[in-house]
Amino acid sequence: MKFLKSSITVFLLGLFIIGLGQTVEAQDRKEAVQTYNSAREMIQSGDYDQAIEQLKKAIEVGQQLGAQGKDIVERAESKMPEVYRQMALDNYRTFKQDQTIPNLDATIEAFRETKDVADEYDNSQVSDQANGVINQLLYSKSIIQYKQQNFQDALATLDEVIENDPNYSKAYYQKGIILKKIEGTDLERSMELFDQAIEVGKENNDSQIVSQATNAARDELVYRGATATENKNFSRAKELLNRALEYDSSSADAHFRLAQAYNKTQDWQEAVNHAEEALGLETGGRTDKAKIYFELATAYQGLGQKENACGAFSNAAYGNFKSPAEHQMEHELECESATE
Repeated sequence: MKFLKSSITVFLLGLFIIGLGQTVEAQDRKEAVQTYNSAREMIQSGDYDQAIEQLKKAIEVGQQLGAQGKDIVERAESKMPEVYRQMALDNYRTFKQDQTIPNLDATIEAFRETKDVADEYDNSQVSDQANGVINQLLYSKSIIQYKQQNFQDALATLDEVIENDPNYSKAYYQKGIILKKIEGTDLERSMELFDQAIEVGKENNDSQIVSQATNAARDELVYRGATATENKNFSRAKELLNRALEYDSSSADAHFRLAQAYNKTQDWQEAVNHAEEALGLETGGRTDKAKIYFELATAYQGLGQKENACGAFSNAAYGNFKSPAEHQMEHELECESATE
């Protein structure tokens, strides 16, 4: 009988412990749910720091519950990257109101933290979005630094962009633009960067950056070619200007500058060829064409083609070229139209 009473007592005690355990477990789950709901309310009110603490607590309690708390853990973990993203967006709004480097750096750091948290909780969508925003913000930072003429800082920032995303074609283009501004920079380094921008832009179907980089490369070569002509380095001028045509064969300015360079070396027929190309491509008005006609006339004069030279000088006699063209027609060629 004593044994029976003892067994009953043990059995009842076991039931009590089980019941107590279930009660405690239910209370723990209730606490986890309440903590998670509290975090959601804090997110809605913008109290992000407190929301993060509550989410961490909900995750901790949920993990202690095991299978019973799995859903709470999953919900809290999915919310965590979202909270950090909202905090980063708040930083971005502050930057938009006051676009300073310190505000921008704070925004970049906030998105980097968002990416780290998203990676920690396996949220690839938020991680990828944050990474893309980081690159855009770093690029914006380089533009601000460039405008402030902090060229070396701008280049370092663009190197960060490229390291983070080698397919960010705008970064190569902007580096080329900056290097053009730095005195003593080797031309070839800028051209390499423009070429990289074009290549990466084509791979990523970024027609805008391809066009911008192509035009920048062409314009730099035309500028340097014209400068070489002014400095009487005609072979270098021809080399640079012909390279410009490789980027843009329809460049009226490159053909015009080549006509100038060939006239300087008395390669009259080449000058005629490029002047005629320039005229066919020039979309500007009479002022823009006058300078081209003047080079064409000079080339015809060199070839001894008086009638063609007179006709070209007549078309060149406008604006700044009016007096020199009329002088050639009247005193050098004695064109009939000039003596009538």
